[in-house]
Amino acid sequence: MLLIGLGAALAFPLGVRAESRSELAPGRQVYEVHCAICHGVKGDGRGDAASRFATPPRDFTKGEYKLRSTGSGQLPTDADLIRSTTQGLPGTAMVPQDHLNEREVRAVVTYIKSLSPKFAARPSPKALAILPPPPHTPEAVARGQQAYKKGECAECHGPEGRGDGPSARDLSVKPTDLTGRPLKSGPTPRDILRSVLTGLDDTPMPSYHLVLEDEELWDLAYYVVSLGGPPEMTDDERAGWEVERRHKQH
Repeated sequence: MLLIGLGAALAFPLGVRAESRSELAPGRQVYEVHCAICHGVKGDGRGDAASRFATPPRDFTKGEYKLRSTGSGQLPTDADLIRSTTQGLPGTAMVPQDHLNEREVRAVVTYIKSLSPKFAARPSPKALAILPPPPHTPEAVARGQQAYKKGECAECHGPEGRGDGPSARDLSVKPTDLTGRPLKSGPTPRDILRSVLTGLDDTPMPSYHLVLEDEELWDLAYYVVSLGGPPEMTDDERAGWEVERRHKQH
């Protein structure tokens, strides 16, 4: 019993006060059952299944997130973390955890935030405002193509959006092929707009907040949607579903 208790104590992030452990316990339990197999018991991305994926699982201890609704360099909101948990990241090993109920999702999000000191050290992040969408029309798509040129998106993504722009060869993180599907940000114009608005931290993809007008951002999102074909399952996604299937059997 002593060893079991010690193991449970060590599962909490370092520096967590004893009185906070009872608040984190429900989320820790959900995390250990559903997340630790990939992200590791310590949240460092070194779970037992991590070696199966071409792209390593996220290291939660760093507190770094590309897909957010907040400004460049900011932490994600709870809603961002809930969305990534329940909907997954298309095309990656992070498959939807939509079998969790709302209470479990909120609990595990609280626990994941405790794995990085950044969440406690910074004020609560706020999402950037997104205006209601204009009609998705052929005219909007045509305007979006012009916004693509205005934003110089072709410099990295290429004239046809295939990720083969003149600067692509010099980038350590290669631009996304916008014609491929699924996109990690999600399938809808709003998902695409969110990434264009916020940028992707730790990549060459900048924020276009205040660079393009709000209407242009929506038009650009519609244009990017028009570039894509049917979604194809990636090797990482297949591996993620296989890990999920096997894990549920145990």
